Amino acid sequence: MGGMTLIELMIAVVIVGVLASIAYPTYSHYVKEGHRRQVMADMAKIQLYLEENYRHSEGYPIDEIFDNNSVCSFCDYDNERFELTIKSINDNRQYTIIAKPLLQRGQNTDTCRGKQYDQLELKSNGEALPRACW
Repeated sequence: MGGMTLIELMIAVVIVGVLASIAYPTYSHYVKEGHRRQVMADMAKIQLYLEENYRHSEGYPIDEIFDNNSVCSFCDYDNERFELTIKSINDNRQYTIIAKPLLQRGQNTDTCRGKQYDQLELKSNGEALPRACW
């Protein structure tokens, strides 16, 4: 007879289960990291836009970046994974771009070099926080 026994089938299922339990967390980490890097690139894009238009606008043109749904009009990040906002400081002469990871897709469990973070920040003076992420 040329069939598989139940024991052989169970061994194959256990091997697949062990491999999946090792592979899935690694895959999940790389997906979260990819989305974090995308939102960081978009934060840099926003900073370039603000700095480029600073002279023409007598301040930073923060209102021009978001559409009516508070979504960045020229960004590529997944707005179900991050909430992107810009905080204006000192009469629109300084700003902080903030990206908060959201719970609904598990982005809030992302880590940078082993440390969990609450939000990513990019300030008008060039400071980027947390340093482990940048």
